[in-house]
Amino acid sequence: MLAQKYIDECLKCPIEEDIKKQLCPVCLTQKIIRGKWKIVIIWLLRKETLRFSQIRKSIPKVTQAYLSSQLKELEADGLLIRKSYNEVPPKVEYYLTNTGKNLIHVIDKMFDWGSDYIADNMPK
Repeated sequence: MLAQKYIDECLKCPIEEDIKKQLCPVCLTQKIIRGKWKIVIIWLLRKETLRFSQIRKSIPKVTQAYLSSQLKELEADGLLIRKSYNEVPPKVEYYLTNTGKNLIHVIDKMFDWGSDYIADNMPK
């Protein structure tokens, strides 16, 4: 599981213990959601289950291989579930776990902060 790798990285972080205790959860979150398309994928899955092709259509510049790797990482971290059906042609759907759904609130806060930052820094 990737999450254990991230936790191990946090434990090895060469900063003062008091600071580490305060920032480790933030750094851990950052490590889990880093990746060019992970936040977009989580946002796309926030309200509905989607198939691979639907996700890819929403992110036209992503390669099939890179999207697949991002989805696998999100699944390994427990943020989404990949459900495969025994059909021809193959049918695979993705949906958020409760842990993944809890990240929507974080993304909403990031949106609010980003909107304020843009408004405060736009040329007048």
